[in-house]
Amino acid sequence: MPEFLDLLAEEISLKKSYLEEIAGKISELSENYKRMVVEKWRPLPPPLEVIDKIFAVDSSTGIVEVRGGGVVLVARSMALAPFSKSFRKLIVDALYPRNTRDFEEYVRLMREHIEHAVALESLEDEPEFILIDGSLYGRMIHVLMELDLEGREDFMFEYVRTYSDFLTQAVKRGVTVLGVSKDSRSTLFKEELLKKKVLEVASESGVEVEEVLRLWTALRRRPREVLEKVREKVRSGEFPAVILDYFEQARSHVPDSRIILEAGVGQGYSTPLILSLSKVIAGQFDLVLDERASDGNIEKLARVFEKSADKHRGEFVKMAHELIAQLRSYPPVLMSYTIMGPGDDPLRVDIISKKISDVGFLKSGALQSSTRFTDDDTSIATVERSLSLLRGLYAGEKGYNVLLLEVDRRVKISAATLETYRRVIMRELDTLILHSRGERRVHYP
Repeated sequence: MPEFLDLLAEEISLKKSYLEEIAGKISELSENYKRMVVEKWRPLPPPLEVIDKIFAVDSSTGIVEVRGGGVVLVARSMALAPFSKSFRKLIVDALYPRNTRDFEEYVRLMREHIEHAVALESLEDEPEFILIDGSLYGRMIHVLMELDLEGREDFMFEYVRTYSDFLTQAVKRGVTVLGVSKDSRSTLFKEELLKKKVLEVASESGVEVEEVLRLWTALRRRPREVLEKVREKVRSGEFPAVILDYFEQARSHVPDSRIILEAGVGQGYSTPLILSLSKVIAGQFDLVLDERASDGNIEKLARVFEKSADKHRGEFVKMAHELIAQLRSYPPVLMSYTIMGPGDDPLRVDIISKKISDVGFLKSGALQSSTRFTDDDTSIATVERSLSLLRGLYAGEKGYNVLLLEVDRRVKISAATLETYRRVIMRELDTLILHSRGERRVHYP
């Protein structure tokens, strides 16, 4: 019998209700969720038969810890087309990571940044599609923060600049960019389904819809305050109790993928959401991406990027204005979930396309503040063209996208490769790089 099996049984018994909450039925609202998801579920289009004008992009990092507290970071990325045509990029950095959390964030941002850089280069080949492993919208809404890493405090400025350049050029050239997330923890789809139900209930109950909508909009930023207001209105009889249930479900951590699985809808895809950027978070502040808020935004950025402002002095105001302009240039994103085959988990697909940018989701020169379902002909045609491509690259549950899996295999830095890189760096610098004690420690079987 395996070791610790008796303790496992005891733990399951003690924590059964908590475990069931995560691994069992998601809530008493499961049937409601099922009906809501089914209403938004559509059949898959057929796969593309010819796939050639496409690049899949991925990245990898390796870290050599150096005696004395320093690290050497190697990041590399590849844009790979069928038949092995590729663009490549590699960055070497060295620093003292005094703040471990910020260093980990820097490594994660660097992986995405180098993907954007190599994807920008791949546009020279005039592809129809570029695939990226991860959420396109998630990269737009990264919290703007000053990293506690000497010389890298203002890295977010470079990150936004490159991502904005890539997306702007892709839209200009008519290249469709797809972000594919296999294990998305997003709750945007769930929240929009619940929002629709909340507004329906409010309208049917004679509750002021605008008031409910204001509370719903504030829920993500001030959940405790908003939920208490809704509870008060339920206690006073102003709101029916089911509205509170929907608000609480919206703030639960149950992801979109889970409710789609609970619904048992099978192969297909969800009616897309249109996601646009009206503000981002900088430290503890909201940056409103509206020209009228420009001066206030500069002051907020100067407070968030205090060391960067001091470092760049007179140039910082110009940098801040450029950063805000680049954030404002981010195009709208179509987001849909798809199940490609029986038994598969849902894939989240983010889509950026010139056709979507051209149909007018922007108004009055400012980014429209909205997350909403859209089923207009242009949006559906764009999603179905993208899903046809993904179906053409699908090879079962473990081969959800053969081109993304292949570029992942080729770009990943193995331990042997990292050791080779270390020796090359030593040779080129004509110096000896000693591993830290932790990396030199012998491991016995």
